[in-house]
Amino acid sequence: MSSEPISSESLISGLSVGDVTQVVMPAAPCLTNDLPDDIQEPDELAFAKAPTLMINSEEESSGQDSLDLGTVVDTAPKYYVQGIVLGQRACIVTNLLSGGSQTLFQPQMVWTIGRNREAALPLRDRALSRRHAVILYVPEEGFYLVDLNSMNGSFVNGIRLQQRQLLKDSDRIRLGSFEFSFFTSKNARSIEPIHPEVLARFTGVKSRTENFIDYSALEEPEVLFRLPSED
Repeated sequence: MSSEPISSESLISGLSVGDVTQVVMPAAPCLTNDLPDDIQEPDELAFAKAPTLMINSEEESSGQDSLDLGTVVDTAPKYYVQGIVLGQRACIVTNLLSGGSQTLFQPQMVWTIGRNREAALPLRDRALSRRHAVILYVPEEGFYLVDLNSMNGSFVNGIRLQQRQLLKDSDRIRLGSFEFSFFTSKNARSIEPIHPEVLARFTGVKSRTENFIDYSALEEPEVLFRLPSED
């Protein structure tokens, strides 16, 4: 056997075009780690580094499907503002401020929002202007959001405001880094009163001291829940 090294030309001459490509063109190394941090997106890195997953059994596939279907992603904002109308007056209830939910009354029914400490809703956020926006109530119309020419704008359902916006129930508002849901209701109804005998069972001393009350023991509930005047 000859000890002379085999040249690359003689090796390639006996190979097909596809084989030559595999010999001459080795796979380029992944340069992902050499990219600047601002270019490397987490999703792209995860995709590039993830190994190929081969699923050969139906059990594994069905198990994966059940996992995906059972995953619930909560995207609802944790903050809220609720507009409440009380006759000719209005107020808002919100948990944007520290200390839990608060009810805020304002004589002119105008609530300012911004970094200003004198605002009705002072929020510590550098993305907010000192006087960023206001929520105002107009009788017979509803609650409006008005942007005060803020630097970063005010958004309702992802759309930047160009003029004052009438707010609807479940609207999503973003001001600076804060995102919250707005709730309001134009409908009100009165609930039928409870029969005094049943009410006594709910509010009596005995019902407050016992851990469990078997309300199913009430006979003819359709009669007990009627007022005496209806008998």
